[in-house]
Amino acid sequence: MLQTDGSGNLSFVDAPSGGLVPVRQSSGTSNTTNVIVNGWITDTYENYVMDYYFNVATNNEAISMTLYDSSGNISSGNEYDWTHIGSQASDGAKLELYNTGQNAFRLCHGANNDSARVSVTGRLIWLHPRASGKRTTLLHHQRQLNSSAVVQSFVGALDFKATNQLTGFYCNSTSGDISEWDINIYGIVNS
Repeated sequence: MLQTDGSGNLSFVDAPSGGLVPVRQSSGTSNTTNVIVNGWITDTYENYVMDYYFNVATNNEAISMTLYDSSGNISSGNEYDWTHIGSQASDGAKLELYNTGQNAFRLCHGANNDSARVSVTGRLIWLHPRASGKRTTLLHHQRQLNSSAVVQSFVGALDFKATNQLTGFYCNSTSGDISEWDINIYGIVNS
């Protein structure tokens, strides 16, 4: 890349770099109560992107996410807050989902178990999961089929109020099994 010093002198410099680096992938097609993806958050990257989909085995299910800290413990105290706002395709109805002081995040609510379609799919952007003394925030957007197979779309944020250095998570269906999943995680490379 050519660069000028402001006086008209040109020189060649390396172009800025940045992007997403694959870190971890997890997938499965048999019923399970928990999908565990731990050990992928390291000091290599400050922030991460996670694309996912889940199918649930039972209609009208919710998917919860609980975090692991650097000691290998499940951080299940009342440190989880979330808020989502969305709408549904059938009538444009405004939807609000929120809670505070919980022992896990809620990624979706009331998902459909139609095996021919994906129950819930989305993206999480993880901010500062390893930064000492900082809270972890996850920016979230997702699309789900509700229990009547109506498309719903949400955008929101998940806030982990503790300052633990995190290493991963597990997801579970609130009363049934997760029947299929695919999770792809990327480290964000700053330029």
